[in-house]
Amino acid sequence: MTAPPVRLRLQARFTLLEFDGGESVTLPVGLRDLAEVVLRHEPPTPAELERAIDVVEDALAGSRLAQGAHGDLVTVDPVRLALPGLDAPGACLTRDDVESLFQRLASRALGMPASAAGSPHGRELAAAIVIVRECMHHLGFDRIRASEA
Repeated sequence: MTAPPVRLRLQARFTLLEFDGGESVTLPVGLRDLAEVVLRHEPPTPAELERAIDVVEDALAGSRLAQGAHGDLVTVDPVRLALPGLDAPGACLTRDDVESLFQRLASRALGMPASAAGSPHGRELAAAIVIVRECMHHLGFDRIRASEA
């Protein structure tokens, strides 16, 4: 049996995971905070990316959510429109796709030209990639889907 999808809401100051049945978990890390406090350069530096991962991992550890088969993440957030491959309702990215986005971001952080890396631009988008990547890795989500509502 497949687990019901979990709704992901990326906010400026927090991230909300809404589970089937009305349960929700708020992570104390959001797009704007991560972008302004940690990812201060465009592109971020390697140290900033490592720190961003640590911040999200700490938030996930503090949530006490267990890794498991959580089904899909579903998002209606506008930031999804900027993620290559997640720019239309019904579109989805696998965990490997998100990892590829992160690796392109990391390549830019190491000095690869943006045109060669094919990486998305912007600090809040970098924050979104880190948050989504860490949620997928640490909580066991295989895909993230775009939804209209």
